Amino acid sequence: MSNQAKIDPEKIHLFHINIVESSIKDLQQKGQNNFKINIAHNTMHNLKDERVKIGLFIDLIHDQVSSEAKARFVFDFHFRVDGLNEHFELNEDDLPVFSGLFIATLLGISFSTARGIIFERLSNTNMQGIILPVVSPQKMLSLQRKNDN
Repeated sequence: MSNQAKIDPEKIHLFHINIVESSIKDLQQKGQNNFKINIAHNTMHNLKDERVKIGLFIDLIHDQVSSEAKARFVFDFHFRVDGLNEHFELNEDDLPVFSGLFIATLLGISFSTARGIIFERLSNTNMQGIILPVVSPQKMLSLQRKNDN
């Protein structure tokens, strides 16, 4: 990937979003929206079909020790990428290694979409009004979750 392929947004197609988990343990009352956010992700791919799946794990944990309020969301974002082969090289074990910029781009799209979904999911709770912060997709690269398999 010494000559990293330019990312063309028109070649990235988000074709399916699966909300794998959505659990909310609500606040006792409105207006106490001081939450810590934990984010992790994993990626899967199907090279033949030019598909990439981003799994996004988002936990909101209330910062008061006495509060049990929390929310957990797990999303799978399914992308089809025209010319996917331009965004990876095979390593010595013939496994694809994707460019960091490419994965960061998919993470940015995924997290931005998740922010809107979470905002909507919390709108009818005492947590309404929580807007997840903007997070650098480059920083999210280091928050990869290991597969439990």
